[in-house]
Amino acid sequence: ATSSTSGISSEISMDSFLTLFVTQLKNQNPLDPTDNTEFMSQLAQFSTLEQEQQQTGYLESMNSIDTASLQLDQITMASSFIGKTIKYSSDETGATDNTLTGVVEGVKLEKDGTVSFIIDDKSVSISYLIEVEDTSTAHTSTRASTTTLSKSGTKK
Repeated sequence: ATSSTSGISSEISMDSFLTLFVTQLKNQNPLDPTDNTEFMSQLAQFSTLEQEQQQTGYLESMNSIDTASLQLDQITMASSFIGKTIKYSSDETGATDNTLTGVVEGVKLEKDGTVSFIIDDKSVSISYLIEVEDTSTAHTSTRASTTTLSKSGTKK
């Protein structure tokens, strides 16, 4: 009789599998024992499945770490705007003909994982940012999209 672990494999642990495996060995017919290669095949299948589950868990944790790191970077960047006056798009398209201006009062991590500025007690997505007022010189502004870093790490 050939038995397969693939149907229930995601529901049992290695300990449960080994318990079943030993029980199967104990209760086999001594006059017609199960072939050793079949036992080894079952063990190999379960080991492979267990490794796949561990890899999946590892990849999920790495994805969570990457997401958290990105959020932290965005919060840190957005926090640097607190107290500054910014110009931002008033709609999701990012159109520059529909703009508002306001002072960034704070930063918020939204339930969906995005980062927003708090302006006049309202959340404004950081992706709506168009321009930041440069407070070092009166009435001049710099375009947020024009300051970029080259591959060597120097500002362009």
